[in-house]
Amino acid sequence: MKLQEIHEELPDTFKSDGEKKLHAAWFSVYVNIFLILMKTAVAVLTGSLAILAELAHSFFDLAASVLAYVGIRKAHEPPDKDHPYGHERYENLSALAQTLLIVITSLLILHEATKRISSPKKLESMEIGLVAMLVTIGIDYFLSRYLHKSSKRYASSALEADAYHFTTDLWGALAVIVGLIFVIIGFPIFDAIAAMAVAVLMLWVSFKLAKKSVNALMDTSPPPEIMDHIGRIISASPGIVRYHKLKARHAGNRFLVEFHVHVSPEMPVKEAHDITHDIKTQIMKEITYVKDVTIHIEPAPIE
Repeated sequence: MKLQEIHEELPDTFKSDGEKKLHAAWFSVYVNIFLILMKTAVAVLTGSLAILAELAHSFFDLAASVLAYVGIRKAHEPPDKDHPYGHERYENLSALAQTLLIVITSLLILHEATKRISSPKKLESMEIGLVAMLVTIGIDYFLSRYLHKSSKRYASSALEADAYHFTTDLWGALAVIVGLIFVIIGFPIFDAIAAMAVAVLMLWVSFKLAKKSVNALMDTSPPPEIMDHIGRIISASPGIVRYHKLKARHAGNRFLVEFHVHVSPEMPVKEAHDITHDIKTQIMKEITYVKDVTIHIEPAPIE
């Protein structure tokens, strides 16, 4: 992956956008409530397990959106005595909790679908179910795009997880539509098959989200391209003899960077400080998803 691609994939700016992120999270809560009300009515009318699976999906989506809101609010609390590096990882915890909710929902749906395959139930008003799923697809498409853009713009893993919830809901609704079409033409077993497709899709997305959240919580390093970029900035700085022990780790969706530099033993302390301050400024300017840089100054060994 090239550095330019990383810049396009990760956010371009890290301003104080807490309120905008909270607004996006609350918006997803309201949309989930609407979808739950609609799917509840349609599930009762039709008796469709596939639509019931979508209803369960929306219930857990609502819980996930609330978790996203709580995680974002907590993440934007200022550093304190117990959390000197800030609270950004609350967003990663929120995303992981959302992932667990997806897994639980998927397993429940798979269990019920297996029973329904062996004994299909009579379904009614499938046309209403089709209309409801089409409405769901339209809502999910626009909201998932909105949340994906917001997650990148405001560097929010919680909003990213919420966006994936709506993306899976969209693909799930498509699977349900296919299943309902087969039910209408005389194959009721496809209702359960569509429900299983929804569950499998949810499990696949949950795996991707869990992997990303765990990597952030386990202090995984940034991609090599980012580390190489930092190294080039240090090497090009005047007064630096060499550097070593360069490392970085996640702080929420951003990175904390640390390294040692060697300077001439005769260099005044103020001059060494000014040089490292310029290096830090340059790194944070060119790689905007770096949160902080710690630089240790050492005298270069006399040869």
